[in-house]
Amino acid sequence: MANLFKIRELPIILFCLIVIIIFSVISQNFFTFKNFSLLFSQVTVLGLISIGMLMVILLGGIDLSVGSVLAVSATVVGTLVNSGFNPITAAIISILLGGVLGAFNGFFITRFKIPDIIVTLATMFIYRGVAVGISKGDWVTNFPDSFNIFARGKVLGIPLQLLIFLIALCIFGYILKHSSFGRRIYAMGGNYNASKLSGIPVKKTKFTLYLLSGMLTSIAGVIYASEVGSVQAATAGKDIAFLVIAAVLVGGASIFGGVGTVLGTFFGVLLMGIIENGLILIQASVYWIDATTGFILIMAIIMNTVQRSRDSMSRERELV
Repeated sequence: MANLFKIRELPIILFCLIVIIIFSVISQNFFTFKNFSLLFSQVTVLGLISIGMLMVILLGGIDLSVGSVLAVSATVVGTLVNSGFNPITAAIISILLGGVLGAFNGFFITRFKIPDIIVTLATMFIYRGVAVGISKGDWVTNFPDSFNIFARGKVLGIPLQLLIFLIALCIFGYILKHSSFGRRIYAMGGNYNASKLSGIPVKKTKFTLYLLSGMLTSIAGVIYASEVGSVQAATAGKDIAFLVIAAVLVGGASIFGGVGTVLGTFFGVLLMGIIENGLILIQASVYWIDATTGFILIMAIIMNTVQRSRDSMSRERELV
């Protein structure tokens, strides 16, 4: 029992359960197999981007450009399939492009030592402009039926998009917990300067994480375009960066870096999805969804700050 309370993800897991119970009482349509199947599919896009954001935040960084990267990826894959490209080929090209966009962020951050928030704020506008330029300001729509595979395809009865998300969770969960690359990320987030002095290739690691974040976001962009069935480059994924940051922080990651897990991020994403899904079912105003997201983000940052202070005090006591 004592070990149970040592689980870092326990608070977010309990909070998810509490919110599920509340919505189950309020709406009889909430706690159903159909709704939960829909819920898990809906959080796929947010979840894939959150994995990349988690790794960036573990370094003490941030990526505000993810919404614009999603817009570029969705626009490109939609344009390609409408031009006659095979959906798989179009998706691969889009994902590789996302890696290039992420690498562009990583290059300027590591090469010129510009703060992450400044670079990604700039590229947020640049990439959005690129997406609008590719689409020429028009809706990208009327996709062929074969493109529906990413949103409606199933493998052994499991929705393909959910399966992709679960595979990504397992891969990056393993990398962060059991690989030398993962230990390097936590070390850099805990003490960047000490990691640099110890010989860890800090620039290469940070560059790689932004590249991976771009690719994960592009996978989400492909699924988004297939799921929605149309893309408006000017608005696609416009506010998703803040939802992703909220999900990662609520999941227990520290805004200061060095703390966070894929499991915690999964439950953070799930909580955001549950709240949105529940509020829609009870027919709450869309403004309440935004207000709730903002409130959760503030609470997550406060909890992060308090936890950091407690950890610091605990280390000081140990030294004494």
